[in-house]
Amino acid sequence: MKQPFAFFASTTLLSFALLVSVVATAFTTNASANNLKLDPTKSTIGFSFSQLGVSMKGKFTKFDAALFFDAKKPEATKAEFSVDLGSVDLGDKAYNDETKSAVWLNVGKFPRATFVADKVVSLGGNKFEATGKLAIKGVSQPIKAQFSVTDSASPLVEGAFTMKRLGWKIGDKEWGDTSVVADDVKVTFKFTTIK
Repeated sequence: MKQPFAFFASTTLLSFALLVSVVATAFTTNASANNLKLDPTKSTIGFSFSQLGVSMKGKFTKFDAALFFDAKKPEATKAEFSVDLGSVDLGDKAYNDETKSAVWLNVGKFPRATFVADKVVSLGGNKFEATGKLAIKGVSQPIKAQFSVTDSASPLVEGAFTMKRLGWKIGDKEWGDTSVVADDVKVTFKFTTIK
């Protein structure tokens, strides 16, 4: 059976990239504003979902971000993330091609997914939460993503969140039956940043 879940990976990637950048900056010793970059060779975005009761996994391999954070004024955070939806990888070319089709990600018309953060807060310790708009297939919806960060020369950010694919019309119409393809998609991320 076809697997149409690349979309979820893109969403995850956007949220996590933002979180990684914000957290990494928050732990730097410089109190002034910081611009951060992701190390693509050490960063990963994955997603999982259920299809006919079977757990499926995938990832996105191409993404980028513009990140700015002021440790003195976290409310001034600016983070934008972009994911190349055509880079979806479900481990099989036929699955990848189906996921890129109009009913799923519609990569031909909407080649990128974007996430823009509008709020970042500390949850205490090394935990944070980012809120913002995720845009996919011309639909923009608010999401919240939680993450933790390990302070180091190259801060490591890890986290996960769950999204509902039908909110972005991903796999609707004949694929709208959530008993076949679940609505919930779990996104996981592990990002290394470069100061």
